[in-house]
Amino acid sequence: MNSEITKYLQELKKYLRRLDDSEIKDVEDFYTEYLEDAGVQTRAEIEEKVGTPRQLSLRILADYSLKDDGKESGGILPKTNIKTAWLIILALLATPATLIIGVALLGVLVAAIGVAFAVAVTIIALAGAAIFITLTSLYVGIFLLFTKLGVGLFYLGIGIIGIGALMVILPIIYLIIVTVVKMVANFIRYIYRRFNKKGAR
Repeated sequence: MNSEITKYLQELKKYLRRLDDSEIKDVEDFYTEYLEDAGVQTRAEIEEKVGTPRQLSLRILADYSLKDDGKESGGILPKTNIKTAWLIILALLATPATLIIGVALLGVLVAAIGVAFAVAVTIIALAGAAIFITLTSLYVGIFLLFTKLGVGLFYLGIGIIGIGALMVILPIIYLIIVTVVKMVANFIRYIYRRFNKKGAR
């Protein structure tokens, strides 16, 4: 094997530490054969063919994250979706030809995270207010139960309704946030797959 290819692949492997050993071996075997078949001799020729080790590693990690996406979590956890979307965006930002797409997708991801954060802050504030009202109603209800039975029962009822409402609303809010993050991540995956199909032609 050409010594330049060997050096390049050694550098590439440093960036692929997230993958397990068998996956790194598969990548090394594939690119060894690919670069030898291409007949490249110098580092410049290698980088012209596949990009710098950093650029190629980002594309490889994005491809592996798409392949592995959802195996452990069913694709439901926002953290998994955000990580996959981030790897895809980095892969697109690493190549000059896809820089504009990467910047646009980065904007979409930042906007989605911003909206999700704003919604989460609003929800936390509303949930805090609801919890405060619920606890206050329960406290007042218990206190008035011994002096004014009807009013005490009324406030206890409001407190119990508040607890029930929180138990119903909080999971729905969580589901909405998860769905928004998943939709954005799926959109980014879709764009990346479409770009890869076009690049393969």
